[in-house]
Amino acid sequence: MNESEFCKELKETLIRGLSKDYIVGTKRNLIYKIIIDEEGQFRPSNPKSPRRGNLAFQTDLSVEKDNLPLVVSEVKYGGFSTHDVLVYSAKALKHKEVYPYLRYGLIVGGVRTITNKFFTHNAGFDFALALENTSPKNMKELIMVVKGQISNAKSLLDVLRDRNRVRLFNDSLEIEMAR
Repeated sequence: MNESEFCKELKETLIRGLSKDYIVGTKRNLIYKIIIDEEGQFRPSNPKSPRRGNLAFQTDLSVEKDNLPLVVSEVKYGGFSTHDVLVYSAKALKHKEVYPYLRYGLIVGGVRTITNKFFTHNAGFDFALALENTSPKNMKELIMVVKGQISNAKSLLDVLRDRNRVRLFNDSLEIEMAR
């Protein structure tokens, strides 16, 4: 299996495992910066159809509802490098400047663990998941993680809609060791 095949399998699993309210896609372009030009016009001029290379980065896997990206994942197969974590973590931070509710993750196939270089160099990822294979158990875990991230994104959207009403924010951390 290669990265493209792995990503396709993840997409198909999420389509089957999530409500029909969500659109699961690959190669979705997301804006990372909005500029007001010298004429006072917003760039990109059509934020609902961003183009890669025009203030937008392409993502590997996305879950959206009502044209809003909620969860994005960078997908790797067979491992990941320090460079991957540095680049995609920075990319996640840029996207979150435009979409502050967005949950961003790294999904790595063909490996048993997320190595320490992730924890050393991560700044923008909200989750990471190692999937040694695409067994039903692992795919069930993928769906569970993504559903949790969708819930987190919706909570953050609620904060944006209903400003100044939050009494408590408590971010929790869940880590599961490989066996």
